[in-house]
Amino acid sequence: MPVLFHIAIFALSFGLMVGLGIAEEDVENTAEVTGEGAEEVDDTRVAVAVKNRFSRVDPKSFSSIEVTVKHGVVTLTGTADSLWTQQRATELPQTIRGVRGVIDRLSVGPVGRIDDSVLKKHLAYLFDENPVVERDNIHLDVQNGVLTLKGRVHSRQEKQTALNLAKMVKGIVELRDLLNVEGVRDRPDSVLKEEIIHRLAFDVWVVRPSLLKVQVKKGHAILTGQVGSAYEKGRVAELAWVEGVHDVDVSGITVNWVSPDPMLRTQRPIFSDQEVSNAIQGVLASDRRVAPFDIHVSVKNGTVTLEGNVPFLSIRREAEQNANNTVGVQSVKNLITVQSNATPKDADVQARLLEAFSRDPVLEQFTLGAVVKKGAVLLTGTVNSIYERNHAENVASRIQGVKSLTNQISFSTSEIKKSDWEIQLDFENQVWWSPFLSSQDIVATVEDGRATLSGSVQHIHQRLIAEQQAFEAGASTVINRLRVGNSPGSAESSSPRIPAGR
Repeated sequence: MPVLFHIAIFALSFGLMVGLGIAEEDVENTAEVTGEGAEEVDDTRVAVAVKNRFSRVDPKSFSSIEVTVKHGVVTLTGTADSLWTQQRATELPQTIRGVRGVIDRLSVGPVGRIDDSVLKKHLAYLFDENPVVERDNIHLDVQNGVLTLKGRVHSRQEKQTALNLAKMVKGIVELRDLLNVEGVRDRPDSVLKEEIIHRLAFDVWVVRPSLLKVQVKKGHAILTGQVGSAYEKGRVAELAWVEGVHDVDVSGITVNWVSPDPMLRTQRPIFSDQEVSNAIQGVLASDRRVAPFDIHVSVKNGTVTLEGNVPFLSIRREAEQNANNTVGVQSVKNLITVQSNATPKDADVQARLLEAFSRDPVLEQFTLGAVVKKGAVLLTGTVNSIYERNHAENVASRIQGVKSLTNQISFSTSEIKKSDWEIQLDFENQVWWSPFLSSQDIVATVEDGRATLSGSVQHIHQRLIAEQQAFEAGASTVINRLRVGNSPGSAESSSPRIPAGR
């Protein structure tokens, strides 16, 4: 018999992980993140929810990390095997309802002594293979596992990409950032303020823009007010970094997962198709990874159509993600084609894919395959989690010559298979703890490990999050029938969790 459950907790809602945490010296003073009148969630239950999220996403990488919670502030202690694992560990608790901040007391290592020259060679390879980073402008200096990045980058996106790549190399125990973003225009404070307010209004992750106040003084952006989760606070900080802003201060934003007026939480202005189109075009223009390419945007009844040509599949995916993050978008038709002047042979593309997988710290432990035919790539192999499967897609999309992807990477079979009832309970628990899903009307049916999601969500990103969390709960296949916004129905998608050995 199928398991049926209905989730409709309207009173408990708020919604790029940027790793926003609390400095260690602020341990005893949590007033800035708790806010007046915030309803408490039991700290013990929050700690259990964080640990459960760690075990679902990556039990091996997070096995040496201890979690404690006091007044909604999560403290992480122990060791991480890389700076990347450390960053992910600080980001994941921000997706748990009731978490108001994260204190990072993690150390990196030990992974064994790796020669600095080997680390530098690995870093150079990652930078050379990435389409966003211009390697010639960045100097790498590695001393006893401490990496210093110096030089010039063209945008904050390029800088963040370089930092993330460096964090992924196991053996780098500390990262010193001396990169300068060049060519930043000086713009009037009034223009900067208006652009920040506009970005907050159209971003799906910012649930109540009206609860935020924006000030800009001589290029310094100061934001105050209230948000519903630690993740949302980090997202607000990232959105405030428009071109011309010198620094962003969000210390005046409090995290309160219960809104003063529950009825206000689901209300947002209804934007016209033209307004949504203009917002997406603005985001694409400000994203230096996408901006150099002429992407045409059209919107009809909330359905976005993207057209144009780009040289890398990763840029095509980035453009679609920008559209998904825009309020008013109910679905996206991505008609962007991947074309470049260089047309590598399929055998060369395959060789670069396999080398990228073998060098990637997340994927190096797995045996992955790739079949390439006229730029169309079929990924095969076995990994342990949906995170690793998605990560393989991200790595492959950055390889020149990859025009499309079909992901048939399977999951290793768990020694203890979950029953439909256990999958149901796990998914229900995840939805309750999610600041992005807890207020949505989601119905899930689980039968023979197959989860069917129906009901409705406000924004398209919630539809995608629900699907991923169904996989994390143990579903073998997810059929996603969730409607987005006021649309009569969304396109059904079926994503299999392919059994090992197929």
